[in-house]
Amino acid sequence: MTRVAAMKAFSIIIPLWNSLVIDRILAALRLQIEDPSEAEILVVGVDESRLVTEDALVRFIPTGPSANGAVNRNIGLREARGEILLFLDHDCLPGPDWIKWHLERQRQGERVVGGSVTFGSADYLQWADNVSAFHDLLPFTLPGARTYLATANLSVHRTVVERAGEMEPRLVRAHDLEWTVRFRALGYRLYFEPRAMVFHDPPRHTWAAVWRHWFTDAHDTLSVRLRYQDLLRTPRLAQHRWIFLWGAPLIAAWATVRTFGHMRIIKSHGLTLPLVYFTKLAWCWGAYQNFPKATQ
Repeated sequence: MTRVAAMKAFSIIIPLWNSLVIDRILAALRLQIEDPSEAEILVVGVDESRLVTEDALVRFIPTGPSANGAVNRNIGLREARGEILLFLDHDCLPGPDWIKWHLERQRQGERVVGGSVTFGSADYLQWADNVSAFHDLLPFTLPGARTYLATANLSVHRTVVERAGEMEPRLVRAHDLEWTVRFRALGYRLYFEPRAMVFHDPPRHTWAAVWRHWFTDAHDTLSVRLRYQDLLRTPRLAQHRWIFLWGAPLIAAWATVRTFGHMRIIKSHGLTLPLVYFTKLAWCWGAYQNFPKATQ
C-alpha cells in the first residue's frame, strides 16, 4: 500500500454484494460527516439494484461476482486516500456516533480499533446467528484489548496496513480474523470501543441459511486458528480431523458455554441457546468435512 497525493482524514471502505440496505447505510454515514472534503466512502463490489449514488463523497468501484470480501476490501485499500481506514459491512447500519468514536480512539493513539455489534430479536434464526457470531462484541462488554476484531466494524491507521500488508485474498471467510491477529503478531494492540456501534442485519432467516453460514465458515476459520495456534490459544486437539466428528457434541457444548459466559448475555439472549448450539455443531461438521489439508 503506497501513500498517495491529496490525503484525506479518513476513508470508509464497504465491500458490497447486492445489499438492499446500502442506500440507508450511506445516508447514515453522510449525516456523520461534517466536512466531505476530509473524507471519502469507497463502495467496492456488485450493485445490481443500483442503490449506490455516487458524488464527491461516495465512489462505487465495480468488481466481478467472484470477488470475495477480502478482495473487495483490498481494492478499497489500494484506492483509499485516508490516513485512517474505516471498514463497515454492507449489512451493518452504523450508529449515529460511529465515526466519532473510531476517530476519537485513533486520536488517542490506538492504531487498530473495533466497535460493537447490536442486532434485533424479532427473527429467532437471525437473532441466534448474530449471538453466536458476535457475543464477544456486544455493546455492554468492556472496552480494552482484544484477541481479534471484525472488519464489520473496524478502523485501522494507514501506517499499520503499510507495515502488515493487505488481507489474504484466498480466505473467503475469516480474513479479518487473520488480518487482525497478524497485527497482534507485529505488536499492535487491538482495542475494542463499544460506543462505536453498528446494527447487523444479515439475510439469514432460514435454517438452511444459518447452517450454510457456519458450515462454510469452518474451513477458513480453522485454518487461521491453526496457523496462529499460540496467539489464538487453539487447543492442540484441533490439529486432528477426527475430533470434529467424534467430539462435535462436546466441542459445540464448550463453545456454547463460552458464548454465554457473561451474565448479561444469558439475560438478554438466553432464549437463543439451543440454536447457538446448532450453529456450533454446523461449524464442527464443516471443519470435519473440509478440514485444512496441510494439517491432516
